[in-house]
Amino acid sequence: EREEQPMKQHHRMALGYCITILGGICWAIGGACGQTLFEQNRITSDWVVPIRLLLAGTLLVLFSALSGKHPMAVWKDKKNYPPLIAFGLIGSALCQYGYYTSIQYSNAAFATVLSYTAPVMILVYTVVKERRAPRGYELAAVLLVALGAFSCATQFKLGALHIAPLALIWGLLSAVAFAFYTITPQKLIQEYSLLPIVGWGMILGGIVLALLCRPWTVAVTVNAHLFIMLAGVIFLGTICSFCFYQAGVSVVGGLAGSILSAAEPVTSVMISTLLLHVLFTSFDLAGFVMILTAIPLIAVGEHWSEKQVVSLRK
Repeated sequence: EREEQPMKQHHRMALGYCITILGGICWAIGGACGQTLFEQNRITSDWVVPIRLLLAGTLLVLFSALSGKHPMAVWKDKKNYPPLIAFGLIGSALCQYGYYTSIQYSNAAFATVLSYTAPVMILVYTVVKERRAPRGYELAAVLLVALGAFSCATQFKLGALHIAPLALIWGLLSAVAFAFYTITPQKLIQEYSLLPIVGWGMILGGIVLALLCRPWTVAVTVNAHLFIMLAGVIFLGTICSFCFYQAGVSVVGGLAGSILSAAEPVTSVMISTLLLHVLFTSFDLAGFVMILTAIPLIAVGEHWSEKQVVSLRK
C-alpha cells in the first residue's frame, strides 16, 4: 500500500500537468477560431465579443447552479455590487474586447502573446502597492517583456510599426484588463466560489458591450462555418479553457501552472503558422521568446523568494 500511494500521487500530478496544458491549448484554439470568423465571415469584435460573453457567462452560471454553488447568493449583499460590476466591465468586457479586437487588426498569435504580458503588469502593480524596490528577477522580466513587445512591434526599426497600431493598443489594454481580472475578484471568489463570479462577470460585461456595440446591426455572413467557429470560441476558448486550466492548477500548484501556461501562446503561434498561414519574421519569433521567458522567470523568482523568507524565519 505504501508503494501504491506515491504511484497514485505521480499519476495525479501527471494528469494535472496534462489538464493545465490542455486549458492553454483550448484558449489558443478559441483565438484561432475568432481569427477565421473575422477573415471568412466578415464579422468584427463588436459582434463576436458580446455574443461570446453572454452565452459563455449564462452557461457558467447555469453550470454553477447545477453543481450546487448558489449563483444568486452574491446579489443578496449590496456591498458586492461595486467590485462585481467593475470586474464585469473591466475584467471581462475590456479584457475580451481588447483581445479579439487585437486579433481583428493582427492575428491570434500576436494578440495571445501580447496578452501574456499581464503577469508582468501584475508584478509592477504589486511593487508599487508594496512601495518597495523591484528585485533582480522582476527587473529582468519587465525588460524582457518590453524588448519582446518592441521587437514584435517595430522589428527594431525606429519610426516604423510592423503591426497595426490599433492591434498593439488593444492588445496592451487587454493585458491591463486581464491583470485587473486576476486581482479584483479574489475576495468574491473566496466567498462565493469561482464559477458564479466569473459567470456573472461575463454576463454583465456582455450586456454592456451589447448596448454599446449593438451586434444586431453588424452584417454577418450566416453559414455552417459561423456556428462551428463560434462554438469553438465559446466552448473551447472560454468554458473548456477556463475549467481545464483551473482544475489543473488546483493539482499542480501556481508555480507549475504559470510555467505550463506558456502552452497557450506557443500553440497559438503553431496554429497561426501551420493552419492559418501567418508568416512570422525572425524579429517576431525573437519577441515571442523574450515575452514567454519572462513569465517562468517571475514564477521561479517568486518561488525562491518565498523559500528564502521561510528559511530566514526559521
